[in-house]
Amino acid sequence: FWVAQFRGRFRWVVGNPPYVRIQHLGEARRRFLQSHYQFCHTGSTDLYIAFFEAALHLLEEGGFLGFITPNTYFYTRAAEKFRAYLAKSSYLRKIIDFRDQQVFKGVTTYTAITILQRAPSPQKVILAEGLVTQEGRVSTRVLGEVSSRALSPAGWTIAPPAILQRLEEIERRGYPLGEIAKIHVGITTLADELYIFQHPKWKGNLANIQLRDGRRFWIEAELLRPIVKVSVLKSPDEDQDRWLLFPYEQREGRYQLIPEDRLKEAYPLTYQYFLAVRERLLLRDKGKPNPYGWYAYGRHQGLDSTWGKKILVPPLAREPRFIVWEKPEYTYYAGYGIHYEGDLHGLASRLQSEDMALYLCYKARCYQNGYYSLAKNFIARFGVEL
Repeated sequence: FWVAQFRGRFRWVVGNPPYVRIQHLGEARRRFLQSHYQFCHTGSTDLYIAFFEAALHLLEEGGFLGFITPNTYFYTRAAEKFRAYLAKSSYLRKIIDFRDQQVFKGVTTYTAITILQRAPSPQKVILAEGLVTQEGRVSTRVLGEVSSRALSPAGWTIAPPAILQRLEEIERRGYPLGEIAKIHVGITTLADELYIFQHPKWKGNLANIQLRDGRRFWIEAELLRPIVKVSVLKSPDEDQDRWLLFPYEQREGRYQLIPEDRLKEAYPLTYQYFLAVRERLLLRDKGKPNPYGWYAYGRHQGLDSTWGKKILVPPLAREPRFIVWEKPEYTYYAGYGIHYEGDLHGLASRLQSEDMALYLCYKARCYQNGYYSLAKNFIARFGVEL
C-alpha cells in the first residue's frame, strides 16, 4: 500500500476500493494487512477496510472521504473495531445503504456509500437508503438522522428513527434469545455428497448408498444417522429420508472419530467406501490436512450439540421460519438449531411473529429477492418475554 509512505494530504478522497476477503489473499499480503492496519488485526476482515484506514490518513483536516463498499462492515465481528472508531471519532456524516439493491450491473454485491469528514464534531449522521430502478438509475431517500454515538459497535442498523426505537424496545424486553437458548450450527462435512444420502436401500444390517456419479456401495447401517436438511424443511412432519454416514463413537462423554484400525476391522465395508472416495475427501478445505483424520468431517462443530429436540431454523428465508423438531435422534445440516430446555412450542410461537419479521427486515443481512439471513448473530439479541 503505497499510501503508507505518502506525505501529501487531500481535500477529497473518493473511491470504490477492492472487495477481497482476507482469506483470498496470499499469506504475505495477509500478514502485511494484519500487522500494518489496526482495523484488520484480527478476524475475517476485508481489503476494503484497510482502504478506509489508508484513505483517512490521506485526508487533510476538514477533508471528505466518500467510498462505495460492501455494507458488511455494518455487522461483521471483524469490523467491530472499525465501527467503534467511526462512532467515537465523530467523522461519520452520511450512510446510504442499498440493502439488496444491485448497483453494479452483472455483479451481485450488497453495497453502501459511506461519507466521512476528518473533523470531529457533534453533527448528526444522516441515514439513507439507496434505490436502483430497472433502468439502472440510482436515487436515495433520507430515512432520518442519529447521533454518531448512538451507533453501537455491536452493529449498525440503517432505518427510520421510529423503526430504530421499536427495534430497541424489542431487544430490551424480556431476555435475549441467545441467553435463554443455545443456537448451534448444524453438521458441516465439507463434502455432503459423500456423507449424506437420500433413500438408501436396506438389507439386514447393511445399507446400499448411491453417489452422484452413479456408483453404489454397501456400508454398515450401524453408522447411519437420520438427518434433516433444514434449508428445504417445510413442516415438522416432513420425512426427507436423509441419512448421515457418521464415523464417530462416544468416548469420555463426547463423539470422537473412530480410529482407522478399528474402523477397518469393525466396519470393513464402510472403510472400503472411504478408501474409494479418499482422493475427493483430501481435496476439502483447499487440500489442507484434516487434523482429526482424513475421513473425518471438515468441521468438528455439531458432533455433540445437534441432537435432541430443538427448533430448526433455515440459513435464509423471506419471513420467520422456526420449526419445532421433536425427534431427538435426528441431527441436522444446512441450517441452525435452537436448543431450549423450556417449552419449545411456546418459544417458537414468540419467534414466529410479526416482531421477528420486523426485526429480520432491519437487523439481518438481506439478500436478493427478499431473503434474509437467520444466522445466530442476527437473531441472538431478539428479546423474548417468558
